[in-house]
Amino acid sequence: MVRLVMLSVGAFVWLVTEVMPIGLLTDIAQGLHVSPAQVGLLVTGYAWLVALTAIPLTLLTSGVDRRTLVAGLLLLAGGVDVACAFVTNYAVMAVLRIMLALGHGVFWSVIASVAVRLAPDIPVARATGWAFTGVAVGFAGGIPLVSAIGQWLGWRAAFVACGGAALAVFAAALVLLPPMPAQRRHMDLRRLLRQPVLVYIAVLTMLVITAHFAAYTYIIPLLQTIPHSPEQFIPVLLLVYGVVGIGGNWVGARLPWSAGRLIGMSTAGLIVSHGVMVASGWIPGLVWVDMVVWGIVSAVLNMAPQNYAMELAPNEREAACSFSVTGFNAGIGAGALCGGVVLGAAGSYAVLAWSAGIAVLALIVFWAGRFVVGKADQP
Repeated sequence: MVRLVMLSVGAFVWLVTEVMPIGLLTDIAQGLHVSPAQVGLLVTGYAWLVALTAIPLTLLTSGVDRRTLVAGLLLLAGGVDVACAFVTNYAVMAVLRIMLALGHGVFWSVIASVAVRLAPDIPVARATGWAFTGVAVGFAGGIPLVSAIGQWLGWRAAFVACGGAALAVFAAALVLLPPMPAQRRHMDLRRLLRQPVLVYIAVLTMLVITAHFAAYTYIIPLLQTIPHSPEQFIPVLLLVYGVVGIGGNWVGARLPWSAGRLIGMSTAGLIVSHGVMVASGWIPGLVWVDMVVWGIVSAVLNMAPQNYAMELAPNEREAACSFSVTGFNAGIGAGALCGGVVLGAAGSYAVLAWSAGIAVLALIVFWAGRFVVGKADQP
């Protein structure tokens, strides 16, 4: 269990590393003498690069011992974060973020299978649930934490703190993780791309995450314009969302249903949460209910796609997870882009409508895909 907790802390560090520029947006922009939009590219460009490289780099490292790989990726995160603290040029910061993005896709592609190998005596969903707890905690407190450090000590101190945490987990990985020889070598990308189940995993994950992030990326303007939440309540609403998400991650790992069924239920739950958000325009108190529903949904959506990938391709776990990671990060970028365009052109209600529409499309793909790849999601 200690090893799973260590893996979870590593997941937390990687997630915070990815989203850190969001919490320090204006500070980094001022420090590097660039616009906030350019700093935003450090997040969106990062996500797209992960989407492009997760599959080939996971296959390239398929023969590396997993202990060596996980420790090396944590060392990369720590070293690059610390280096970012001393950057004075935007181009250098962008290069460092590219280096992180190349490691990011590999880390998220292997973390689920490593968790399963570290805890072979407990259910797969529970093992991955422990590992992905760090993700839920990161979404709940990562951005507020780095923002607070940035306000108290400066944005460079936030990078040093995150890098130091990554290096501490790297040291723990060297001590705690046993040797884990790679289970598959010399994976053929062309053969994998011809497997309908893997393409289905990537497409379904991309649609589900696009639906989620089309709205979640703009959660603050949604809260401001639909239920007209007072400024002082928004941080509390986001805290409720995050805390409930941590609990949702714990509960989701212990539900008796398959990961496929959880994806279907959580995607439907996303549509319901948007309906509650719309209703909160007339009954403002419902926004608190929406934060609870949406928080649970987001926690399940963070964890279930990789579990579903492993269910559908048990003999190609890491390859399947890399397809899921590709779809996930493509969905982050596509959702943020789609939501931003719709918000600027048609307003907050249209954002929710687009998000719900993409979620309906994801449900159609989910149900249709079950007949293509077989009903592997049945308990």
